[in-house]
Amino acid sequence: MGVYRSLIVWIAAVVVILGVFLGFVAGGWPGEPDSCLTPTADADNTCYCEEFDRADVLAGEPGVRQEVNTWVNLYAIATSFTVAFVLFLDRQALGDRSAPNLMKSNDWTPDLYVFAVLFLGLGSMWFHASLKQWGGILDGTSMYAYAAFLVFYSIRRMWDSAWFFWIGYLATVGLFTFLHTQIPSVINIIILVVAYLTIEVIIWIRSGKVMQGKTVTIILWVSAAVSILAATFFWAASQTGSFMCEPGSAFQPHGLLWHPLAGVMAVLLYFYWREASDPV
Repeated sequence: MGVYRSLIVWIAAVVVILGVFLGFVAGGWPGEPDSCLTPTADADNTCYCEEFDRADVLAGEPGVRQEVNTWVNLYAIATSFTVAFVLFLDRQALGDRSAPNLMKSNDWTPDLYVFAVLFLGLGSMWFHASLKQWGGILDGTSMYAYAAFLVFYSIRRMWDSAWFFWIGYLATVGLFTFLHTQIPSVINIIILVVAYLTIEVIIWIRSGKVMQGKTVTIILWVSAAVSILAATFFWAASQTGSFMCEPGSAFQPHGLLWHPLAGVMAVLLYFYWREASDPV
């Protein structure tokens, strides 16, 4: 069963997250509007550019408020399946042999990454579909679930302590979800990304090999970095009032570029770790 576990995790997570999500789409969205809805009638749209019906948000009507920004997040089904399927193939080929690194092993950690990659996209759907405060918190949790994995998996590459990984990871996701209600999410993400980059550089220094020192790992890590930098550019350029923002257009860079490019980054980092030497 361990061989198929990544696929089982993927199927179960897709069914549960999408099933409950579609229930709210059909039944309506309770709760308070997100803070991106300003209280004045002449400033309705400050929620990542794409236009929506303010009255529907306030009433919690069924349906999806921002269709492009919402439905493009289904990309995460493909990115997470890529990770789950390759992990399945690696475990199938492994047999009774020891894994060269944790991302090819029978440990539960790579299965958690399957979920984190999926939730990174599907969690965002809840915010854009509802524009409710709790939907925004869930969106933030999906980002912290992914970013915290970067930090604690990198620590585990140097110090293979399963208990520290799981306790530290879950506590960090919980802490940053709480901080999400107190501090702008971009600051929280910057903190986690800086922590990850710092640990990654330490790994390079300790191993004496920048980006593991192989052509394939250098290409994968640099490509991942380029993907998230490009994604961040489109995130900033498509904010309400920015030069790429056209509220009524079907071309919404926030949904069409920022979200999928973040998913591309997640897959590239998986393949980077898959080629890496652990422990360092």
